[in-house]
Amino acid sequence: MIVPSMNLQEISKEVLEDARTFGNKLTACGRDFKKIVLHRSHYPVTKTYECKSLKRKNLFVFIFKAFKRSHFNTPFVLAYTVYSRPEGRYAVVPEIKNNRATVYPPHFFKRYRERILKEESLSIEGVIHEYFKNDWGSLGRLVNKDFEAIYYVFEKDNESNKLSFVGINAQGYFFGEKQSHVDIIKTIVPEDMLFKSQLSTFARLKADFIQQNKEAYGVSML
Repeated sequence: MIVPSMNLQEISKEVLEDARTFGNKLTACGRDFKKIVLHRSHYPVTKTYECKSLKRKNLFVFIFKAFKRSHFNTPFVLAYTVYSRPEGRYAVVPEIKNNRATVYPPHFFKRYRERILKEESLSIEGVIHEYFKNDWGSLGRLVNKDFEAIYYVFEKDNESNKLSFVGINAQGYFFGEKQSHVDIIKTIVPEDMLFKSQLSTFARLKADFIQQNKEAYGVSML
């Protein structure tokens, strides 16, 4: 079980080890999701499953997504687990293929709530699930001075933060830091908050993201 005294590397190790134990569960979820997709007439289709790891009892949420009927055997699958520290709730996404974990701190979900959801009545667990339910892939790039300048416009109180990368997903542009085998996503900014001059900085990243999704899923997601 994840406890507040664990550092990010220890959390990453535990979450990745847990994620590797869900093979049979994922196979069963995949069979169930296949039936759902084949019986639907409108897409995309999303289904959520929950399961605790046997050894450490960490609760994982698995989100299966199909963008069209032909994806019944090859759905997009995302997994995350949530843990608490004194400052709030964190989410962790294991990336088994790359042996990495992505951590979303409380500040990220605060910004997501106020900038994108604009919904104060939703619980923090609801905010976290809403984010991942709508997180249909992403694309990242190394950060440069132009991206950093935009980050500090929106995060004036966090000018001491270190940045390693900038990225895009279907909900906005995000900024983060790499620490060994962990990526920390610090904040998110929706496109409608950007000025024209700022949008031009993201133009190539957005075009590459659209192309990536068309090749992978047959949809742009934007």
